[in-house]
Amino acid sequence: MFASLALTALVATTSVSATRLYVSSYDGNITTFNFTKTSNATSNATYNLAPIDKNIGCAPNPSWLQIDKMKGNLFCLDENFASTTNASIASFKINKDATGPSLKKITNTTVPASPVHSSLYTTSNGTQLLAVAHYTHALTTYTVNPQTATFTLSQNFNFTDAPGPKTQQTVARPHQVIIDPMKKYFVVPDLGADLIRVYYIDPMTLKIAERPSIPVPKGSGPRHAVFHITPRSSLKAKRGETHLYVLTEISAQILSFNVTYLPNNGGLAMTPIGKAVWAYGSGMGLDAKTATGNAPAEISLAYLRNGAAQLIVSNRNATFFKDVKNPDPMNSTAIVSDSLATFSLPTGTKMAMGNSTEAIVPQALTPAGGLYPRSFEISPNGDMVAVGLQQSGRVAIFHRCMETGMIGKEPVASVEGLGEVSSVVWGM
Repeated sequence: MFASLALTALVATTSVSATRLYVSSYDGNITTFNFTKTSNATSNATYNLAPIDKNIGCAPNPSWLQIDKMKGNLFCLDENFASTTNASIASFKINKDATGPSLKKITNTTVPASPVHSSLYTTSNGTQLLAVAHYTHALTTYTVNPQTATFTLSQNFNFTDAPGPKTQQTVARPHQVIIDPMKKYFVVPDLGADLIRVYYIDPMTLKIAERPSIPVPKGSGPRHAVFHITPRSSLKAKRGETHLYVLTEISAQILSFNVTYLPNNGGLAMTPIGKAVWAYGSGMGLDAKTATGNAPAEISLAYLRNGAAQLIVSNRNATFFKDVKNPDPMNSTAIVSDSLATFSLPTGTKMAMGNSTEAIVPQALTPAGGLYPRSFEISPNGDMVAVGLQQSGRVAIFHRCMETGMIGKEPVASVEGLGEVSSVVWGM
């Protein structure tokens, strides 16, 4: 079912803009959508989300999508639930023409089981390395052929660290791999071992080497993380501080760290900043009892028009909102919804380390548009948030105010009937 809703907007001339959105589902499909905004001088802006086509080239269970904007390729990880040993990664050429399929499959490569997240490293001369986090205690890397977008296994790391104390932590469980701001390291939150793993990337050989891991509180279960460079504290400073914000799935918190680079490519040092913050925010009428079962999934950095930074977090399995307007305009039955939490970040003054001062401040808690927001992504210009709702089988798109960072309480457009949505990504 497809919905198009009006959003109040000040417009001076008639215009139509269109953006692609790619959505994966555990039902085997990658669906390409066209998201359009129509504005004119006499009425409110309207939005529409319409499917273009579906592709099953990453079946049976696509879990993660990533776009290589430089080469115009899309990479997809297939988690392949039926196998405990093998899964796959696939590459597609993005076709932006009005005719023909929106994605043209290039290749499919067998990989170890349970790939859930990837990150693409590109050198100054265009060579590429894809790192993949596997939920079954592994990290793999693949060189990517710049002409054919095919993959060749480079390295495979299997982790045998003692797991954490919680029932979810039976083995090491890397859940994400990201690149630091200086593009020197892969950083891997390990949900099972309560570690932030660090790997140096040799830009000449495209080989990676393990550096000391950073432990986080036992039983916290780090799932995803995001880097942020703060504004300079003074005109004399060459650059701001590097911060890492870690989202924990089990303890449902955000951990803040100040990051420094060790000499001779020796790794990263991380010093905690203040105390952990609840992933659903605090002081907004919620408490730990209300949030029983909360399992936050995604964390992302977002900016306001004035350059100030925010964090956005998706919370699953704790339906704070019990009476939300149905995104289908033909259905008056209210729905329940999980949440998106927005936090403001420090504006540049150097913060106290190791005390009880919160490094981030809860700003707002808004409906996610349904249940289990496993994935979300902010649009390139920052004014839209696309949310993938796994248990609702829905994608919902919300307006985000560029002046305040507030996310709308109702989606401007949505589509349901998509199966278990696993990943959403905006097109080029």
